[in-house]
Amino acid sequence: MLFRPTARRGLVGRGALVLAGALGLGAVARSDGGRELARQASAAAGSTLRLTGRQWHLVSQDRPAGEPPAQGDRLTMFGELLDESGERKVGEFYAACFCTGSPFGASPVAAANVEMHTLNMVDGSIVAMGSATAGDNVYAIVGGTGRYAGASGSYVARQRPIELGGDGTAEFVVTLTK
Repeated sequence: MLFRPTARRGLVGRGALVLAGALGLGAVARSDGGRELARQASAAAGSTLRLTGRQWHLVSQDRPAGEPPAQGDRLTMFGELLDESGERKVGEFYAACFCTGSPFGASPVAAANVEMHTLNMVDGSIVAMGSATAGDNVYAIVGGTGRYAGASGSYVARQRPIELGGDGTAEFVVTLTK
């Protein structure tokens, strides 16, 4: 026997608990005309933060300057974060990147890099991670500090580091769901 009877009972009990929770949410929706669920949905919609970047650089200790990164290389990326208008500095961006070089070949889900980001701003930091290719990439927000403590959500980033032939700019559209 793969499962002991107590394990099955625990599984059935957890299933019943999930079902009861779902029914309870239904009761809340009916008792208040759905206002509570609408409030929760609108809170989850969160806020949007738009940032631009300048002085975007990509540095590799594994390759000479000007040589494109290869599978297994470690990279750092950094730049200044500006408000949406691009006129006022609001923070700095730092990333650690690991080149995967898409070991499985070209495909719609292939990644060139796996990246960890920190957006350091005066009122706190946003920490995110994800994979990247050329063009726009989406990163998951995994936390933050200060104003962004407990942050969740995601952002779309377009980064053009000078070392990869870009103009040294970036754009971020951050959707916070916290």
